[in-house]
Amino acid sequence: MNALRASRYRSVLLFLTLFLPFLVGAWGHGQIAAADSKPSKVTAKYNINFNGLNIGDFKLLATLANSEYNVSAQARISLLAGMLFEWNGLTSSSGRVMSRGPLPYAYSFGYKSNDKSEKIDVKFSNNVVREIAVNPPQRPSSARVPVTRKHMQNVVDPLSAVVMLSNIGADKSGAEVCGRRLPIFDGKARYDLQLSLKGTKQISASNGYKGPAFICRVKFIPIAGHKPGDDDSNFAAKNDGIEVWMMPISKAGLYVPYYINVPTPVGTATLTSSAFNVEGGDFRRALVQ
Repeated sequence: MNALRASRYRSVLLFLTLFLPFLVGAWGHGQIAAADSKPSKVTAKYNINFNGLNIGDFKLLATLANSEYNVSAQARISLLAGMLFEWNGLTSSSGRVMSRGPLPYAYSFGYKSNDKSEKIDVKFSNNVVREIAVNPPQRPSSARVPVTRKHMQNVVDPLSAVVMLSNIGADKSGAEVCGRRLPIFDGKARYDLQLSLKGTKQISASNGYKGPAFICRVKFIPIAGHKPGDDDSNFAAKNDGIEVWMMPISKAGLYVPYYINVPTPVGTATLTSSAFNVEGGDFRRALVQ
């Protein structure tokens, strides 16, 4: 389980479970409709498996109203009812959706395990990091690539990054759905996630959808805050097996993650959608200019 708790894998796994399917509009077409006054709400749940065994779940709640989004999520990992290992994480993000992309206001992430806990809070202004609080403070290390002010410009947090993956309509090509490079700062490290089309897969989802899903290959690109000689960092950077399968939700006009696959040095972690619900306002009119 050390691989699941490694900091870089925690960040990648956390982000991949948080592809929030609630930000849609005339994305990429240069036109954004007027905001719908009625809030839109998304609830979703994923089962977490490790080497084929269920070890926990991930739940999220997201709301979007008048171009502003608020997201909260909880992840739970437990072995032998917590007697062997238990990990609970809470994360949240808020911000505003603009035609050029998301403008995060604040991001937080905290977790508790049998022997450790951590809390991270980040505040943004115009996609620039303004404040960072990490408790307990990260130990200084000359082996870690320093994070500079330059690394904290033109970035988004792991939750807000999903705006850059939103697609209107259920008829996009795989290259359009998967073709993204996401610049992320999680409070401790700066990295990119490079997505590209790998193929398609026929699926039968819990929400009733039966048909093809696009398989996106996800490449983790460390930039700063990591230790280049660290085994976990090296494995993550060289890992070509990270995948996210995106399925269409026609009634909402977007794509959402159905299945996420993350190989680790000691096995494979997967997340599979078990419940997904959209309610509230018109998603096609959720953004403002």
